[in-house]
This record gives sequence, structure tokens and C-alpha cells, in this order.
Amino acid sequence: MKKNHEYKLAVIGGDARQLIAASEFRAAGYDVSLYGFDKNDTPSTNAGTHVSVVDSLCCSSSSAGLHELLHNLADGTVSDCGKVCKTAEEAVFGSDAVILPLPVSSDGEHISMPLADGCKLTIEKLCTMMSNNGTMLLCGGKLPKKAVSLCEAYGISVFDYYERDEFAIANAVPTAEGAIEIAMHETPTTINESKALVIGYGRIGKVLARLLDSLGARVTVSARKASDLAWIRAYGYDVAVTQKLAQVLSEQKFDMIFNTVPHKVLGKGELEAIGKHGLIIDLASKPGGVDITAAEELGMNIIWALSLPGKVAPVTSGRIIADTVLACLEKYTEGD
Repeated sequence: MKKNHEYKLAVIGGDARQLIAASEFRAAGYDVSLYGFDKNDTPSTNAGTHVSVVDSLCCSSSSAGLHELLHNLADGTVSDCGKVCKTAEEAVFGSDAVILPLPVSSDGEHISMPLADGCKLTIEKLCTMMSNNGTMLLCGGKLPKKAVSLCEAYGISVFDYYERDEFAIANAVPTAEGAIEIAMHETPTTINESKALVIGYGRIGKVLARLLDSLGARVTVSARKASDLAWIRAYGYDVAVTQKLAQVLSEQKFDMIFNTVPHKVLGKGELEAIGKHGLIIDLASKPGGVDITAAEELGMNIIWALSLPGKVAPVTSGRIIADTVLACLEKYTEGD
């Protein structure tokens, strides 16, 4: 069986989270090559008329450490992360596994490379490279169906770290903290003594409700399942049934509403019941839980916060990615 230093990983595409992950791979003893990183400007926020979208295809580089990391990478001097390659072929050559970003692709065809100027690499071309090189493991976050199908055709093993429970649970903490940071910035009042509604009691909902409660908010949590409603009561939060949100929202006014449900739960009727009072932060992945068209027509204050961990805590997020991938690699290499 090979030792870690005898394995080579190719980290291709992504933002500062992938650089942090690469440095963790290096610290664990793996040989690492990099491709798709050659600039240090990292735009991260796009604003619409009323609906702001915080999307971390490219995460924040506000901290001094990350700024220096990206600056050094542009100069080809990031030894802690691995060898910076000029071509994807060079990065993949001799590698045992390829590590892709979260999300792998924004269009289903090309690998996300927000930190690269002019670099374009299709998933299909990468799979061909891997097959020709004998690289038989592909790790990525939110792998498109096409990527999975291509890997199956080439006999390449696939590991989607985004689908792992350990990743999702760990990622819930920076997501919840990021949501509270947005709420603090966007509201003129404190979290303490505010009325907060959390829609959904999954991983993020659980952590978010606990943090809001610890800050002194009056927390209401909505859920669908009877077991979740029982747990909500047990923790002392006010209870709402997600299927009856329109009624709840017409009867109560919340200072802030956080949605964690990844399908439309705040339609036009619910939004009209909310009115322009209060802030809505949608934490759900695409297509989100808010009727954006209706929200814009009503002139409401909506923030759709996608991929918050990469925006507010890229170092922690990169380490979470690395921990999940390293656990996969450990199991994968046991068969050698």
C-alpha cells in the first residue's frame, strides 16, 4: 500500500476554499498540483433591484491571510498549497485523484474557475485526461449528472463530498453564522429581543435556531414533520407548521425570516402577508424558497444567500472540504 507522500492529487478550479483544502492535503503528506488559479480579484456580490444575491462561486478574500495567499498564487509561489501548473494536462499527469470545487460547475459543462483568467476546461475533457492518465478517482461538490455519467463510462470512481452527512453538518455552522452576520448588517435593531422565524428544521435550521436563541431572539421555527415539531417544542421555540405559513405570517410580524427549505415556501400569498416589514434571508440552494418575481414586484427586502460558508468563512470551509475528502481518500487507498 502506498503512503500519502506517494499519492498525487490534482486540485482543479474553485476559489480560496480549494487553496485552503490543498494546503491541508499537503499537510497530510500528499503531493499536490494546482490548475485554474491565476488572479487575485474575487468579486462575490451581485445586487438586483430589490433582491440581493450573495453567491460564493468565488468566495471572500477579505482577510489578510487569504489576500496574501491569492497574491502569492498569482506569482506562482504558493508552496504550501502545491505546484501551480500552467495546463490542466500538467496538473493531471501522474495524479491518483482529481479534486474539483464546490460547486463543480455553474453551467453543467465547464469547471468553475473564478480565480482564473481565460482558463476554460470542460468536464468531458477532464474525464478524457484522467482516463488517458490512469487517474481513477474524481472528488467534487455538487457533481453534475453529466460528470457522473462520464465517469461511469470511463470507469472513474466518483465521490461527491457535498452529499456527505459529515460535510453538511459541519457546513451548517458557518452557514448559520453567515446568516446572522447578514441580519446584523441589514437590520437597524439588535438580534436580542427581535422576533425571528426559521423556516425548516434540518441541519441549518437546527443550528440557526440555537444561535438566534442564544443571542436573545424570540425564535419561531416551522417544520412539516410531527417529530420535528416535537423537537422544536422541546427546545423551547415557538412552533409553526410550514404548510400553514400564510396564516402564521398574517397573524404575526417578524423582524427577520430565514428560509432553509430548498423549494418554494414563500409564494406570493405568503409574501403579501409579510409585507415590507422585516428582512427575508433565503439560505436554500437553487431554485431557492422564495418567489423572487413576486418579491421584486412587491418591492421587498430579500437576500438570497447562496454558498455562505465560502463567503463568510473560507478557511473553515476549506478545511471542512479537506477533512471530508481526506476521509474518502483514506478509504479509497486502503484497497491498494
